[in-house]
Order: sequence, then structure tokens, then C-alpha cells
Amino acid sequence: MKRKPNLGKLGKHLGKGKLGSSLSTVGAMRPGAIPLAIEFGVSGIKVLQLSGSNPSSIQSAAFLPTPDDLLDLPAKRLLFQMDALPKFLKGEKINASRAMSLIPSGQLVCKHLQIIPTDGVPIEQIAGAQLSTQLGCDPSELLIRCRPVSGAKTNGKLEVICFAASREFVGRIMGSLKSAKLEPVGIHTELDAIAQAIKLRDGSAGGVGSVKPTLILDLGCGTTKVLIMHGSEMVFARTIELGAMSFDETICHQLRCTMMEARQIRSELETLVPAKAGVGSGADSSPMGMPGMPPPETQASDQGVDADDPAPITGFRRGPQVDLSEPLEIMCDEISICLRYHHALFPGMRVERVVFVGGQSRHQPVCEHIARTLKLEAQVLDPMACLARAGRVPTSGIDLHTPQPGWASIVGGALSPMDL
Repeated sequence: MKRKPNLGKLGKHLGKGKLGSSLSTVGAMRPGAIPLAIEFGVSGIKVLQLSGSNPSSIQSAAFLPTPDDLLDLPAKRLLFQMDALPKFLKGEKINASRAMSLIPSGQLVCKHLQIIPTDGVPIEQIAGAQLSTQLGCDPSELLIRCRPVSGAKTNGKLEVICFAASREFVGRIMGSLKSAKLEPVGIHTELDAIAQAIKLRDGSAGGVGSVKPTLILDLGCGTTKVLIMHGSEMVFARTIELGAMSFDETICHQLRCTMMEARQIRSELETLVPAKAGVGSGADSSPMGMPGMPPPETQASDQGVDADDPAPITGFRRGPQVDLSEPLEIMCDEISICLRYHHALFPGMRVERVVFVGGQSRHQPVCEHIARTLKLEAQVLDPMACLARAGRVPTSGIDLHTPQPGWASIVGGALSPMDL
């Protein structure tokens, strides 16, 4: 299939028929080296190079952080990242001829649809017609990928997870890869990639393979991605527009500080919701037993209380208090809605555990609060620990000696089949 050669610096429009009418057709894995995996995330650009299989080994990994003044400016952030990619790869001396990229969650529409199948009509075409009506755009402007959900109770209709992205934006991603002298061989969604990373865990030594429903939470910088899987099959997917930056904004309003200061304060928080002694202290002090996360430190009570204070209050730390109860409550409510939707589709199957990935999952108090609120057994997944390492691995901006749950999507993307 020939492609339009000149896409410009960031890429222009893809011509009609290019990439087909959808991204639904997944080709078989071609022989040769695993292509370079690239993720344009909110926190920065992640680049991962793997080789081999069973298990794959890490060849190199690099991370370019997003400038602080661009974190809350999605359009300018993406332009900066796409422009910076060629120079970044050259500076890290990463040699590759082919690459795959993930579609940023902010540029992706994820919807559950119930459709009536029609003989001779692809489900992507039916789903695209419904989505274009909801979004107010022409169906030809969208690239559609559908994941049928088998076994769902939908009164004869077909439950599908529909992913849609702008055809023009996908063209811009391909243009940025071409400007870095890379041949685009795969475009995947972050949700599909995370599901692939979970399969890697379940298939590795010590992995827990199970058909029981598992909740997967990707706690990111800008969003929280929710997946529910039955074994290796994705049966639910949704993106919640709330992440670590929402916590930082709450801290900014409460302490009248900058976003950079709020980020530092959040990373050091041990108590997310201040409470008086004796109120919820028992639940807060019980660790959830999440692998790869250190046990919470026990806070000693303050010493040397002023004798003039007749009734000192214990259970509060001195100084300004940070209260993240509001964003945490919103996040848990949204996740609960996802669990109720799953229960409606599969009345006899209850989610019993949650697996955390994403950069924010390195903050143990957040994971514990969510798991305790949802009343689920919890784990944190480090996808890099599931990969082999041949000697010293060239890295930049990442420490492979510490857990890296934030790299789940790019690891899964690197191991996904090529589809272009």
C-alpha cells in the first residue's frame, strides 16, 4: 500500500483510503527485530527498544520529561514532543528503522456501544456511524477500532468497545515518525497496550493467570484509565479525565503554592485525608500488601505539646493540612460506576482484585486509599521486571533498579503486533 510521501513537519491530512477505512485489521507479526516503541505521554516522551521473545529483553530505554509550562497545554505539549523526537533519538544514539506509537489518551474516544450486527456490514462502520453522530463529525474523519465483548448480557445486541481517533491526528503521528527517519509499522491505543502488558505478567514466571475479573487502573499524570479483564480478554475500558495533575491543582488551591511545589508536596504525602485520632485510623494503618511498594511508615505522635493547651488534638500533623478527599472521592465514584456497568454485563462475575499501573501508582497511599474504598485486593505491576536484561542496559531518565509501573503501556505497545 503506497502512502502519501510528503506529510510535512508534523504531517497533514491522510488521503482517502490510506490506512484503510479503520485500524481494525491487525496483521501478523512480521519477522525481524521488534520495532522501537514511542509514547507521547503527558509527563513526557517514553522510548523503549526490545529484542527477542519469551521473554523479550530490554535493549534501551529513554525518557524526555515535558517542560512544566506545557503540562496543562495539550496541543502545545504534543507539538513540542513531535518536534523534539528526532533530536531526542539522535542524542540518545538510538538506532532503529521502524517504530510504533501509541495514540495519547487525550486524543482518543473510548465508548461502549451496543449494536445490532448486519450481514455484510463491518461493525466498525456501524460503530463509526453512531460515534460520528454523537461527536458531530463526518465518519470519514475518524479511524475506528472495535473490540467485541463476548458473553455479555445485552438482550441480543452486540456489546463492543469502540476506540476512535482523528484520521488527521494519526497522520500527524506518522509524520513525526517519518521526520525522525522511522518507518511507521504500528499505531495502538494505550488501553490495548496496557491489556497486552497484563498478558505479559500473567504469562511470565510467577504470573497469576486467571479468568476471574480483574480491575486494571492506570493512574497517570493527566488521566486515569480503567480496564476490566477476564483473563487475557478486555471486557471493559474507559478513560477518566482525572489524574495526578488534578491532585496538584487541589493542593495549589489549598496551600496557595505553585504546581511544581504542589507536585513535590503530593509525592511526600503519607496522609491524603486528614482525620482525627480514632476515626478511620485502624483502616489507614493496615497495608494492602502490594508487591514492589514499601510498607507505610508509622507516624509517631508529636512530642513536647504546649502545657498551656488543655486539650491537644492528636492525629493531625502540624503545619498546613492537605485534604485530597474531594478528587479521591470523585475518582472512586467514577471507578465504581465502571464496576456497576461490568456487573450489569456479567451479573454472575464479581471483580475481586485490582492491579495498579501508571506513574501515580508509585505513590502507595493513593493505591491503598482506592483499594480500601473499593474493598478489593490490590497489587502494583512493574512491567519492566517481566523483561530480560542482557548486561548493562543503556538508559536515560529512567532508573531500572526501581519499580516502573508507569511504563506498562509502552511495554505492552512494544509487544503488540504491527498493524500498518
